[in-house]
Amino acid sequence: MEISFEKKEGYIHFKITDELYNSDDFHKMKDMCDITRQHGYSKILVDVRDFNYFLSTSKRFDISEYWVKISRESDYIKTAVLGDGEKMDKFTEDVIINRGGNFKLFTDEQDAINWLIG
Repeated sequence: MEISFEKKEGYIHFKITDELYNSDDFHKMKDMCDITRQHGYSKILVDVRDFNYFLSTSKRFDISEYWVKISRESDYIKTAVLGDGEKMDKFTEDVIINRGGNFKLFTDEQDAINWLIG
């Protein structure tokens, strides 16, 4: 899993590429929270359109729980995830929101930006 980022007006745009190999890559999600806070931001757009991930339900649950934990430690970073419709699964969104996360999935970049900034 490779992560790059660019500061935008009001949010940081992270781009995730390559593949999620195992749980060892989870620490890179923490890196996103750390980068966001280091630059004084509280909103992120995570672009996973070029990221290969086909995860089991239990793996998606683990990732969702982990995101809530690290997001909470960073004062609940508002997070929009941009991906392809066929890969976007509301299960992850539901788990995170039900645990207090400020999180939403999108297939349209402008919709994601509008939600983040709005």
